[in-house]
Amino acid sequence: MRLFLQAVIFSIVIHVIYIGGSLVHGLSQTWNFVPDIENAYENVTVLQNEVSFGYVGSPMYLVFTFIVIALIGAAAIQLLKRIRLAKTSV
Repeated sequence: MRLFLQAVIFSIVIHVIYIGGSLVHGLSQTWNFVPDIENAYENVTVLQNEVSFGYVGSPMYLVFTFIVIALIGAAAIQLLKRIRLAKTSV
């Protein structure tokens, strides 16, 4: 049970780091954007009437990545425990 909780916490931390990094990257791109107004009107066909933000992804993708990262975390935790146990027994 302890290994399961450690793996879940590992997966949560990895996902929070990934999502937080994506947010920080998007915010920095937004803050540093400088529009080029002079050249914007030269190519009018590129302009759109509607602007969409973000993307639509399957919620199952998040569940799948959460489970896979938890399994990888559990395997890494087990491997590290075996390495530590082997070092202390020598």
